[in-house]
Amino acid sequence: MKDTLKSIVDKIPGAKGAILMGFDGIAVEQYDGGSGADIESIATEFSFRFVELLKASKALDLGALTDITIKAERGTLLVRCLSDDFFTIVLLGDSGSFGKGRWVLKTAAPDLLASL
Repeated sequence: MKDTLKSIVDKIPGAKGAILMGFDGIAVEQYDGGSGADIESIATEFSFRFVELLKASKALDLGALTDITIKAERGTLLVRCLSDDFFTIVLLGDSGSFGKGRWVLKTAAPDLLASL
């Protein structure tokens, strides 16, 4: 699983790290890519907000939520919902490749699910 997260980070220009986490806020595995970014704290803080977004999406008959993007001054979070219980996040720096990041997360999702 850590190898998959490392592969995700290595394939996305500007990626600082990746984490696989449950919507309960408990990290399963992470890879920080040597950036020193506290991706676990970031993911834990947002995980509870993601649960509310999942509920809203279903309540509004939009279907299952697949992707969430959060753009802030010092980085971008690319989130891929893997199941009702788990998601993965890639943290991008300012120069990170948003489009490639979303594609890499989408293609890596089956490997991450299989390793759970």
